[in-house]
Amino acid sequence: MPSPGSSSDLILSTDAIAPKSEEAASEETTIDENPSSCPDRSELERQVQLATLLNEINVQLSSTLDLDEVLSTACRLLCRTLKCNRASVLVREEEARNLFVTRGEYNDGDYPSQLGIEVNPKDNAHLQALQETTKAVAVERFSDFPGLGEASLQIVESLQIRSMLAIATRHQGEVNGIIGLHQCDRERVWQPWEQQLLEGVARQLGIAIDRARLYKATRDAAAQEAFLRLVTNKVRNTLDTQTILQTAVQGARRLLQADRVVIYQFHENWHGSVVVEDVVRPWTSVLGNMGADDCFSGEYAHLYREGRVRAIDDVQADDKLDRCHVEFLERLQVRANLIVPILLGKPRRNDLPQLWGLLIAHHCRAPRRWKTRESHLMTQLADQLAIAIGQADLYAKSQAQAQRESLLRLMTDRVRRSLDLPEILQTAVTGIRDLLETDRVVVYQFVEGWQGEVVVEDVARPEWSILTQETRDDCFHGEHAQLYLKGRVRAIDDIHTDPELDVCHRNFLHRIHVKANLIVPIVTRRTDSGELSESRQLWGLLLAQACESPRPWKPTEIELLSQLAEQVAIAVQQSELYTQTKAQAQELRQTLDRLQSTQLQLIQSEKLSGLGKMAAGVAHEINNANNFIFANLHYASEYGTSLLEGIETLDIAEVEELKEDLDFDYLREDFPKVMKSMKDGSQRISSVVNALQTFSHLNEAELKPVDLHECLDSSLVMLQRRFKSDLKVCKQYDETLPEVECRPGQINQVFFNLIENALDVLEDLEVPGQLTLRTERLSAEWVRVAVRDNGPGIPETVRDRVFDPFFTTKSVGKGTGLGLSTCYQVVVQAHGGKLYVNDNLSSGTEIVIELPVAQEDGEPR
Repeated sequence: MPSPGSSSDLILSTDAIAPKSEEAASEETTIDENPSSCPDRSELERQVQLATLLNEINVQLSSTLDLDEVLSTACRLLCRTLKCNRASVLVREEEARNLFVTRGEYNDGDYPSQLGIEVNPKDNAHLQALQETTKAVAVERFSDFPGLGEASLQIVESLQIRSMLAIATRHQGEVNGIIGLHQCDRERVWQPWEQQLLEGVARQLGIAIDRARLYKATRDAAAQEAFLRLVTNKVRNTLDTQTILQTAVQGARRLLQADRVVIYQFHENWHGSVVVEDVVRPWTSVLGNMGADDCFSGEYAHLYREGRVRAIDDVQADDKLDRCHVEFLERLQVRANLIVPILLGKPRRNDLPQLWGLLIAHHCRAPRRWKTRESHLMTQLADQLAIAIGQADLYAKSQAQAQRESLLRLMTDRVRRSLDLPEILQTAVTGIRDLLETDRVVVYQFVEGWQGEVVVEDVARPEWSILTQETRDDCFHGEHAQLYLKGRVRAIDDIHTDPELDVCHRNFLHRIHVKANLIVPIVTRRTDSGELSESRQLWGLLLAQACESPRPWKPTEIELLSQLAEQVAIAVQQSELYTQTKAQAQELRQTLDRLQSTQLQLIQSEKLSGLGKMAAGVAHEINNANNFIFANLHYASEYGTSLLEGIETLDIAEVEELKEDLDFDYLREDFPKVMKSMKDGSQRISSVVNALQTFSHLNEAELKPVDLHECLDSSLVMLQRRFKSDLKVCKQYDETLPEVECRPGQINQVFFNLIENALDVLEDLEVPGQLTLRTERLSAEWVRVAVRDNGPGIPETVRDRVFDPFFTTKSVGKGTGLGLSTCYQVVVQAHGGKLYVNDNLSSGTEIVIELPVAQEDGEPR
């Protein structure tokens, strides 16, 4: 019999706990610490209260994916239940793994708040101890805990902590948080049941924290993707720079939850002004001239032109920030700063990009630790803004151009409107050849090393085509690539007279019919997981070639081809980003599906687990009582028989008169029958209890040999209440069926789901229903179990989808679509078995399971 307070007695089915009304929201479960005159009853009541509280917390934690709500709910319930002064939850930072931050708290008194306090385990021996054990750590006098550093002691003193009960929360063995219960008004001896309660809550909270984090990361990623798509679409569909910039700062401020986001544009001598901003109250607007930044110099500009991103978590504590900048930022009420350069294309050869301005996020209310994904978001946004600004500048310049520039704009628009890269490249080379009136235009893409191939071309004559020819350029080496990567444009008017052209290149060009050559690099930024990195790569070359005769290339033609190469580079980047974005979107959808499936399966598993534990407890208690009854029936029978025999031997008048009054002959005849019926009833109770105990194996996750017939019978017992009066249950069990090595809890759940599905089908059947359970030994290594009903069967059109998650043929509200999907995961993925629908039936449905008899190292042999 479990000892009082054991974990097996603490968890009841979550179905038994209904969500609380608003009127009862403040009436949380509390534990009676004062034993009554009946200790056993008091202890039992305490266990029931503990179980109710754990289930209440479990239900509350499962009802939301908001991390702050999860933590505050847990703190409130724990603090009020255990009657402590403060309950808090420290959460391990995802990017700063050696740092814990207080994210949840409930304060039952006028004590200092712990919210937002950061704690480093290096200075805190208590945190180190918690991370090394899965048990709760109770400390009666916390200030005497050995190994606490000075900073930790200051925190303890400021929070007035005198006693603490704490435990680390974990998910998949990794610590993700700390629950701490504080007693501030006195020293307190923490009771074992309180530690046990906290350990139960920690298990649930560890899962809830990880689930909430996953949900938040998924939601944030989706929001960032949507925002970047919005800005990208604005960039593509409008040349109104002001609208694009305003949309960008508004969206960035909302996503980052910052106090102010601005775009600062440089003018002369690195002075400038804020051209757009988005700010929340009460922080002041800095739109226009936010004051001269006399600290900014060409040295800083050079760093930003090289792609520097500056994240300042605390303006007053950043040792790399000079005093001039600190005072300037303080005048703007800035406590934390994130700065990303807006870089335009390279205006001159061998020069760095133009520093057009800065995209800046201000946090004014407090210091802030900027995350990597936030820097990536701002960088991507700055890239899109650079594209928008560059396009706007290009559009403004092109207004004064003649017919050629009009045609250029038309082709550029085509390039920007399509994400089909081959189509874009073909449009580009066709338009360029027509525009330059040259013989051949090709796009050469580097594939391996500095070797590559012509991916698209447009030629005036078929004999000049090199698209399908091998164009291996053994003369092109890394030093040439570096020159092109820095923006080199090579104009060769005549290959025979160009003094800078070596013999190797001259012979190569001659072989492919080139008389004059204009080469412009296609330089892109590398993409990684849907994001543009800071590194640039030489993707390929855009070449215009004269094949019939030499020709002098005009500066306007060189400028035009350079502009088009930039557009092609943008098209390449957009195409690659679009491809990766599509893949990420698909992955995101799959992740959301898995999350929803896992969440529903977790709820279902918790329900069945609770049912199994309740069954085990009920069975245990009934069995104890029944054992007393059954053990005493023999003695009762002997005593009764002896009494009857003794009365029968007496032959005095008073006894004879008593025999007549008691109808002695009937009693003597009926007494053995009564005792036999009592014995039969007790044996029936024992068989039902055995079935309940078999089903209670639902909690067992380890591999062990199992009698599948007992599993099937226990599932039948658990579902017997659903049997219709005319239901016929046929058991076709193979007596030679061996015990199967499996995880009993999972297999019980499979049998339970399959039989329950069959009963669902038979519920509305007009004819008498029949449920058939069949087992068969296929070989020494494999067994088969089949569950069949005489219902209408599964339509052939949906038969292949019945094991898909969320697919159901039941009406709305009657099925989740997870039953057969869960069965498939258990049988096929967890046990290496087979699960399928028998296609060879003329009527009804039969679901067939085939399992290996033995598993090796958790895998089928």
